[in-house]
Amino acid sequence: MSDASTSSTQGPRRRLAAELQALLPQTQCRQCGHAGCAPYAEALAEGSARPDACAPGGPALSRRLAEIVGLREAVSPAGFLAPVPPPLRARIRPEDCIGCTKCIDACPTDAILGAARQLHGVLTDDCTGCGLCLPPCPVDCIDLETIAVAAWPVADSPAARAIASGTPIAACTDCGKCVVACPSGLDPRALAARLRELDTDAARGLGLARCTECRACDDACPVDIPLSAHFVHGKALVGALATLAADAAHAVERQRARQRRLDRAADEPVVQLVQPPAGRDEAHAGIAAALARVRARGPRQDQAQD
Repeated sequence: MSDASTSSTQGPRRRLAAELQALLPQTQCRQCGHAGCAPYAEALAEGSARPDACAPGGPALSRRLAEIVGLREAVSPAGFLAPVPPPLRARIRPEDCIGCTKCIDACPTDAILGAARQLHGVLTDDCTGCGLCLPPCPVDCIDLETIAVAAWPVADSPAARAIASGTPIAACTDCGKCVVACPSGLDPRALAARLRELDTDAARGLGLARCTECRACDDACPVDIPLSAHFVHGKALVGALATLAADAAHAVERQRARQRRLDRAADEPVVQLVQPPAGRDEAHAGIAAALARVRARGPRQDQAQD
């Protein structure tokens, strides 16, 4: 293959990888089987990785990645009801921490503070829940805990339970009664169908934010599809995706700051500490030698003038 053809292939592939990476959560957790979010995005662009390998992104991210790389995957009922895993944060059990600092070195966002033989702590706002601090801990004193977030799209929410136990969207008869009943001028059947596919961009375009959750569409539906529950669930999904996008941007800032710190540390001269004397006699000999050097130099210039 010529250099020109190679360049023409690599250019679009790089652009595709950048587009994919911009959607990833930037936790660098490596659960996808790659060394970080950037290598995973590159593998996706090359076609050597699957779009459903990102555990923190969940089914919602998987659908978006699949669409970009030209794949279409049906969203399972379970994936729709729990489209985004709840965020995780590391917590160090203080009674078990021995201050080894190994977790500090492993954290990609410098979210763990501490010193040798001192209790370590986690900066919760900077922790991405990647779990990279767990394997190096020799005493297994770090836990990943789920963070409770209001209105997160989870399977045990009232809206998700109503959807799971109600008539599925596939039973819609296209009678149009929900459209007539909607006081906001929305098309509830189309809106619910797009949400069922986790297509939040299309749902926003159809006016999801204008839904008042009045349940007029539920009352009008002849087959009892819980349409309003889909909209409540969909709004929670939109909010969760916005939260994850903000968290990803913050994680990138922290990772860049950490790299700058490491670069500065590599450029700084290494300070060699003086080894303490082995015993009392050696210490006394060192003191005597220092005094002898002072006497040998004689008085300082300013003392000589006095």
